[in-house]
Amino acid sequence: MGVAIPNASTMNWFQFRGITNELDSNLASTDYRQFTVSKTGEFNFKIADINTNIKIVDQNNKVVAEAKAKNEAAETSAKLGPGTYTAVISQAVRGVNEREYTLDITERQNIMMVGTGAQMKGIARAVVGNDSGVQKHTLTVAQGGEFVGNMSLPYTRWALMSKEGKVVASGDTMDPAKSGEDMLKKPSFKVEPGQYELVIVPPKNVVGEIPYQLNFVQKVAKAPESTEERPFDKIMREREARLKQWAAEDANKSSSTSKTTPYKMSLLA
Repeated sequence: MGVAIPNASTMNWFQFRGITNELDSNLASTDYRQFTVSKTGEFNFKIADINTNIKIVDQNNKVVAEAKAKNEAAETSAKLGPGTYTAVISQAVRGVNEREYTLDITERQNIMMVGTGAQMKGIARAVVGNDSGVQKHTLTVAQGGEFVGNMSLPYTRWALMSKEGKVVASGDTMDPAKSGEDMLKKPSFKVEPGQYELVIVPPKNVVGEIPYQLNFVQKVAKAPESTEERPFDKIMREREARLKQWAAEDANKSSSTSKTTPYKMSLLA
């Protein structure tokens, strides 16, 4: 029975593990693995082994993604349509044969941010070899504004990058004691409409698979807090109250006097 070909459209994550035990036209030790895509989507390809190259080739033998790991893990991404693709894993150094490798293929989420915010759901996994554990996704901002980021996974960092590689916003949960604080007290950031790269760095000591959420919530202006009354304002307020009281008392006195017999004047003959 042949090995089933994985469908990248039906899995958030899968992994190819094997040995480069064939020689390509350049005499590089190589291995070939196939996968399919049933609906258009964007995917990340990460090779965790140093001095290892990967190419993703479509059914027309066209290279649609490529990465070269030198002294650390390498990653690339591509938007793929329906079809069958081949992952070509080869050693960068000639003469290095039958070497083990690990290739991760993950869904590259395209999160949509509207005026009220956005939500991203992911899974943190234990890192393998020289893999940094970094996860990358796409954030499309349809309506800009001011937002607050809230990550559910402790000891995690995240950053929002522009197309020019500039950090637009960032945050972390390195202090779990602050994870439950009021959202409105957390630092906010402003973002304009456009497309950004969302970079997430989970902790490396993850055991198994841990789901997490990253929520972007619209910043809501707080109602102004009541301030303590100044001594001068208190004096003026009390003075005004006394004046009103005295005026009322004088009005009552005038009203009661008007009901008595008026004083009669006599003219002398």
